[in-house]
Amino acid sequence: MILTLSISSTLIAIPAAVAALVALLVLSGFLYQWIGGLVDRKRLQVPGRLVDIGDGRRLYIVEKGPTQQGPTVVFESGFAATSLNWLHIQDAVAEHLHTVAYDRCGLGWSSAPVSDRTPTQVAAELRATLLTAGIQPPYILVGHSFGGLVMQRFALDYPAETAGVLLLDPMRTDEWPPVNAARLATVTRAQRLTRIGLHCSRIGITRLAVRSHLCRSAKFSGFLIRRAGSKGEYLAGRLHSEIGKMPPQVRPSIAAHWSAPRFYRGLLAHLNAVHATVVEMHETEPIRETPVVVVTPGDSTPIGSLSKYGPRSREMFAERSRHWVHLDDPELVIRTILEMANEAGSQTPRRAVPELSTAR
Repeated sequence: MILTLSISSTLIAIPAAVAALVALLVLSGFLYQWIGGLVDRKRLQVPGRLVDIGDGRRLYIVEKGPTQQGPTVVFESGFAATSLNWLHIQDAVAEHLHTVAYDRCGLGWSSAPVSDRTPTQVAAELRATLLTAGIQPPYILVGHSFGGLVMQRFALDYPAETAGVLLLDPMRTDEWPPVNAARLATVTRAQRLTRIGLHCSRIGITRLAVRSHLCRSAKFSGFLIRRAGSKGEYLAGRLHSEIGKMPPQVRPSIAAHWSAPRFYRGLLAHLNAVHATVVEMHETEPIRETPVVVVTPGDSTPIGSLSKYGPRSREMFAERSRHWVHLDDPELVIRTILEMANEAGSQTPRRAVPELSTAR
């Protein structure tokens, strides 16, 4: 009888001990994440500034280059990327022209979004940021991937302020739902993984994995990637390859961004807007007044008809590039920007800043 009671007590104690251990680990993860966030904010030097455009929105911008004459080159990043993505390009172009790179709401150092992440909303926020910061038009708009749709929308909505548009492998709406229903599973899977990343980031697991992958030996991240299977290995390999093309000094900042829950909330907001983005941009009108250059990487099919981009559009091919054209062939991108600025007129006078209405 005593032996039976002893065994029963032991069996009851084991789940309690496991629960206590799990609770301790979760609490330690919360503490690790909180301390890591404090260290990131103190350790990382932020070269740009935050611009308040109202409604709780503060967008981070980095300005470089002369401001006296010529158009300002504005860079818009791809889906989950930030101003850090343009460091090499911006530094080179800034030797000749005024440049601005920035972080969209929900990404990088900018505040959380208060509206859907569609091109119309993002373009309006970008314009509000530029004008609030006193950065006068005309602008040469450079956009990569999803950022290409944003810059296309900006040129359509604000044609008098646009001197040229350079689209680097812009997102093709006919490849995404609802136009291409077959890709719905891809978006759904990305949303699910992002939610998992959000939960893991709250208890420090994402911080451990990201810092292991970007700043350390990658043993811990490698263990997690192997558990994710072939698709996880493929995605991690692509990310590591592209980040490897960026300057090493940006890695701590990227690791800090990807370690924070706010990054996954911002990324999820962008993923949730894919359907609305495609609906908005699939049959949009062409850009009629402004020259447009579309750069297609060597591993992609040609666009074919450029009529949707406008009568002054042309396609270039980056034969040695994949999707991240500005990382694979920065010289081509820099040269094209400078040529576009020269065509716009290096002595183009800056126009008076138009009256700013609230963008929401």
